[in-house]
Amino acid sequence: MTAIYRRHLLLILTFCLAPLTTVHASECQQYEPVDTTLSGTLTRQVFPGPPSFEDVVTGDEPQVGFYLSLSEPLCMNGNDHEGDVSVEDNETLVQLVLQTSDYDKLRPYLDQPVVLKGSLFGAVSGYHHTQVLMQKVQLISGMPAAPVDCDLLSHNDGRQEETYTPPLQGKIIGGNAWVYQAPQSTCTDKRRSIKAGTLVSVTSVASGGWVRADVADDNGPSQTVWLDQAQVLLGLGDVEEE
Repeated sequence: MTAIYRRHLLLILTFCLAPLTTVHASECQQYEPVDTTLSGTLTRQVFPGPPSFEDVVTGDEPQVGFYLSLSEPLCMNGNDHEGDVSVEDNETLVQLVLQTSDYDKLRPYLDQPVVLKGSLFGAVSGYHHTQVLMQKVQLISGMPAAPVDCDLLSHNDGRQEETYTPPLQGKIIGGNAWVYQAPQSTCTDKRRSIKAGTLVSVTSVASGGWVRADVADDNGPSQTVWLDQAQVLLGLGDVEEE
């Protein structure tokens, strides 16, 4: 192989590989203050909060929030603000830091593909449940979920993750808790609530931050209802079955 041929071959390889390197680098996201657009599925999830940040079943406060589930693991480029933050373990979940009005705007898009815009920053406390979080969140695109058949959903155990026999004792926290017909935010008429401090018997926990519980009725036998897990503190011990 002549020297001229080797030089030509090297130039060809250089031009062929350069675009691949550029494409790979462009997939990495930037930390704040740069705005970033991410696509994925909007989900509602629960993580353990204080005092131990370990397990909601053993007494940690349930922290229910909205998250963006990505189809591909995050790749992040460091900067002056987040130079030491690394993303490991194929992180595909981004916690969304939202105001009350943001939850109201995004709720119709739960479990649907969405495109969100915001600024990213790295976790710095136990209240941050993913390695990277998004703040100043804006909805760029997405289709609202179809209306839910609450009767059908209430009899569908497909979302159920854990059942407890005997039931776990729980307590209503954070003010009065609305009663839901099914594990979905639209499945309540907001006419019936349970007072804060009331003890309930939790028989199962469903994905998306919902619990099924037996609640004593002042006018008769207990009734089985769905409750928002954000308002049910567990870890108070098992309930003895009669």
